[in-house]
Amino acid sequence: MVVSALLAAAVVAGANVAGAQQGPSGGSDQDVADAQAKADQATSAYLDALTKSHQVDDEVLHIQQNITTLELRFSELRSDAQVRAIEAYKRSGTPIAVLLGEEAPGMDGARRTVMLDYLNARDDTTAGQFRKVRDGLQARQRDLKDAQAQQADLVAQLKGEEQRLNAELITAQNKRRAAAGAPASPTLGPLTDYVPRPGEHPHHNDPFLVCTRGIESHGNYQAYNASGPYYGAYQFDQSTWNGTANHAGRGELVGVDPRNASEYDQDDMAWTLYQWRGKGPWMGRC
Repeated sequence: MVVSALLAAAVVAGANVAGAQQGPSGGSDQDVADAQAKADQATSAYLDALTKSHQVDDEVLHIQQNITTLELRFSELRSDAQVRAIEAYKRSGTPIAVLLGEEAPGMDGARRTVMLDYLNARDDTTAGQFRKVRDGLQARQRDLKDAQAQQADLVAQLKGEEQRLNAELITAQNKRRAAAGAPASPTLGPLTDYVPRPGEHPHHNDPFLVCTRGIESHGNYQAYNASGPYYGAYQFDQSTWNGTANHAGRGELVGVDPRNASEYDQDDMAWTLYQWRGKGPWMGRC
């Protein structure tokens, strides 16, 4: 799923935004251009942070899997040691009155200890190596979990700033529309001049788009997931949709519910984001 675009870095003075909208009023045009620049840089900076966050999450998962594998190997070593001890008793002709449990009588317990020490010398070395690796992994896991917590705090702080920048962008667009005599749209609401583009997008059948919408929505352009919320075939949230539309120079899509956009326009926003930021916004799954 594509999550909200957040502000995370300082901007480069004088940066140009793709497709900056022009209008009849110089002042309102400048307001729109400034708001577009801030929103574009906010989206770009957040998506960098998003990719890093995914990498940390993947590393945490990988470490946990490795720790689980090591614990399983420990268990297998203990089981193998008991099996070899029993087989050694059998070959020596010594009756086994009691299995190798904690309640074995004194003599059997002593012989068990000697036998296991002898048989497990190699296993002890391996187990020691496992423990060293496991301890290192657990230390790294703790560090990464701390980093995850810090990242979550940062995302929470930046979310409010991102929403403010989205509101500024739409407010600036409304001022420009008013100067042109067009009706304004509600704050954070859809702009009223959106006309869906019909037909099939040139990249509709690109393998990446096919794979992504298959994973995200099973190809359902009206899909909705309340956990984000996430919308449409590519499961944009509203802020990232707005940021992508802004980056593409398609101001008429800013504020539009992705589900209300045509299939062509949903494909266009997904293709724009893919060309701009790669697979990262969708966790690199395709």
